[in-house]
Amino acid sequence: MCLLCSYDAFAVNEKEDFVYDLSLATQGISVSQYNTGVNYSIGRGIEKNLEKAVYWYQRASEQGHSKAPFNIAIIYTDGVGLVPNPELGLKYFLMAEKRNNLAAKKFLNGLRSYKEISMEAALLKYCCPSPLSHSMIEKK
Repeated sequence: MCLLCSYDAFAVNEKEDFVYDLSLATQGISVSQYNTGVNYSIGRGIEKNLEKAVYWYQRASEQGHSKAPFNIAIIYTDGVGLVPNPELGLKYFLMAEKRNNLAAKKFLNGLRSYKEISMEAALLKYCCPSPLSHSMIEKK
C-alpha cells in the first residue's frame, strides 16, 4: 500500500495551521500575520474574533502587506461585529490600492464610476466585496 497515496496523509489540520501561523506571526512574519488575521476573521482553526483579526491585519499592513488593508477596510466599512467606520474603511481601501492590490483597484474604480455621488456615499451603498483569503484555504 502506498502511504503517500493515502488521502489522510494530506489531510488538513486547521488548528495546527493556525498555531503554526500564529507562532510565525508573533515573530513578525508579515505573511503569517496576514494569515492569522484571515483565520481569526473566518474562525479557521480558532474561534472567530474580528478584533484579533484586525490586530493581525494591522501588524501585516504595517509591514507593507497589500491584502491586509483590503480586509481591514471591509471589516471597518461593513461593521459586522465591530462599530462601523466607513471613513477609516475608505482609508484602508485606498492604502491597499496604493500597494497595487488588484481587488482594491477594481473595487475603487467601480466606486469612482458613480459620478453622481461621492466616493464615501458609493462605498456605503455598494460595499463590500468578498475579503481576500490565503493559500491554505481550499477554493471551492
